[in-house]
Order: sequence, then structure tokens, then C-alpha cells
Amino acid sequence: MKKVVWLNKSNGQLCVTIPKNSGIKVGEVVSLEKEKVKTIVYSFVVADLFHYGHLKLLEKANELGDYHICGVLTDKAVLEYKKPTIANFEERKAIISNLRCVDMVIAQTSKSPLENLKKIHEQFKNSKLILAHASNWKKIPGEDFVKQIGGEVIKPPYYEKLSDDKIIKEIRNG
Repeated sequence: MKKVVWLNKSNGQLCVTIPKNSGIKVGEVVSLEKEKVKTIVYSFVVADLFHYGHLKLLEKANELGDYHICGVLTDKAVLEYKKPTIANFEERKAIISNLRCVDMVIAQTSKSPLENLKKIHEQFKNSKLILAHASNWKKIPGEDFVKQIGGEVIKPPYYEKLSDDKIIKEIRNG
């Protein structure tokens, strides 16, 4: 089935409408001509208590390339470096999956995105890989691999006003 690409005027993204009776189901990957994707951006989030800072990071990551893949840390992965989340993995993944600024969401099973980065690099061999993460982390897991394969690490400014910890503290004190 060939489809015509159209411009979504509300967000500037290119879109394809697939008929409901096409046999294609939500979550399935449709054919993407990999050779047309020159830059893949990978970001990763916990996204518990989703807020404006999360949104700004994901929007910026989306602007950096042709295809934006976001890893959402699994509940087990989160426990590698912080307290359990309030929202579980499926709830957090559902939020990120419904954002226009994210083309694909995948599970990230470790604090380090290295496993996902290697899979993406293998799948899109001729594309540049950009790892995007907010500037609040000095060393981003996976950045050595990205640089080794000729990719780039970009650290958009961390949104200081909101964080999960600040939101929880405000609720407790409120």
C-alpha cells in the first residue's frame, strides 16, 4: 500500500494516514525507507510525573534529526539509580507514545541506553546517531559509544523549575 505524505500544519510534522481496515495495528512498524533517514535522535526518560521539563527535552530532541526514538526506562531500570516511580512503566510509556514529538518509543531496560543504541545503529547503519539528554547529567551513559561510531551527544538545557522531586516536595508542603 502506498500512501501520500502530508504536512500537519499544527506541528509541522510529515504524516501518513493509514485506513482503519488496512490490517495494520497500533504499535506495528510500517515500512520506513531507512536510506532517507539521515539522522536518528535517541533520548531516554523515566517520565514519572510528566511535566513541562520532560516535554521541552523531547521537543528539542525531535528538532535535532529526522527520526526521534525515545527510550522509557522500565521499572527495574529506574531502581538502578533512584526510588520507585509513582506511575508504572506501562503508564509512563503510554504518555510518551502519545506525544507528537516522539516517532517511536522503546523500553530501556537499564540506566544505560547502550543496548538500545547498538540496536538502532545496526538498524540504521548509514544514519548519524545523536544521543540527546538534558544537561543535568555530566556523563551520559552510552556517550562513548555514540562518539566512537561518529555520532554526536547533545545536552539541551535542563529545565530547573520543575522536577519530580520538586513536584513531590511542593505537594507535601502544600
